[in-house]
Amino acid sequence: MRTLSAFILFILILFQSCQSQEKMITTSIHYSAQTRGYIYSIQLEKNILEINNNNTIKKIELSKIPLLEINQALDEIDFNEIKNNISIDDLAVDKAIKGVLKVHFKEKNFENEFNHNSLPNDIKELFKLLEAYLN
Repeated sequence: MRTLSAFILFILILFQSCQSQEKMITTSIHYSAQTRGYIYSIQLEKNILEINNNNTIKKIELSKIPLLEINQALDEIDFNEIKNNISIDDLAVDKAIKGVLKVHFKEKNFENEFNHNSLPNDIKELFKLLEAYLN
């Protein structure tokens, strides 16, 4: 009987641990565009948003409502339809700034490369939303 009680206790603790891990899985956004003398980056990890605009760094802890708004905005973006739009020729002559976007959302990972000066409209809108939280 004692072994059965210990086994049930072990299963309950294991189940609770798994539930805690599921709750900790969150949305993350990492974007970086950099060339000689210029850097722009956005980092959203858990509830901390940080934007670096050419070494002017702003950071904020987001509450639940902004996080829900960000998730809703991400939900409206079809990452499978967004095309990489960076040209090797433009990079070679510093005509473009390469931006790399990595998003973890709804248990999926997305990665795209863009010309920072010519971002897709959905991505521009997402960045405007994120920047608005810091102003």
